Amino acid sequence: QAVADAGVDFAIIRVGYRGYSQGAIQPDTNFQKNMEGALKAGLDVGVYFFSQATTVREAEEEADYVLEAIRNYPVTYPVVFDWEFIDGQQARTDEIDGERMTECAKTFCELVRAGGYTPMVYFNQEQGYLYYQLDQLDEFSFWLAEYDEKPDFYYDFEMWQYTHTGTVPGIQGNVDLNLAFQDLSKK
Repeated sequence: QAVADAGVDFAIIRVGYRGYSQGAIQPDTNFQKNMEGALKAGLDVGVYFFSQATTVREAEEEADYVLEAIRNYPVTYPVVFDWEFIDGQQARTDEIDGERMTECAKTFCELVRAGGYTPMVYFNQEQGYLYYQLDQLDEFSFWLAEYDEKPDFYYDFEMWQYTHTGTVPGIQGNVDLNLAFQDLSKK
């Protein structure tokens, strides 16, 4: 409730992730608690899955996992595909190229849309410029992570993550802070 009282309108909650070494899907152990707390406080909620998909089949598995996990919750904000490179570690995804990353994102988002939710792709500038083939994903919403005073990414995006070291009453430690440039709720 302290988060809502501080003026936050929405929360994007992690459902789970795929491990970068073995590739197993893992639940976020705080998912249920975070969803119930955000909904009880009256926040709009969306979700994200931290992907390490290396094939379209793995992206399908991730989308199926997310859709099953959220089916009993009123998710009104986007369902997000969040694929990131693993820095400083050897990962099974080290050799993925932009074409495969794009195929995985598109597959995930198409399944999310077919499930009745708004799909979104999360990325930073490097991924957006050098890896994702954005023209193949522009039917979906984009969420840009760019930690600066203002974004200077060339292409359109609907949500901007401007810091990962924010503070919000009611949340211990650093938290990502985001701005939505339009009402992304699907009610």
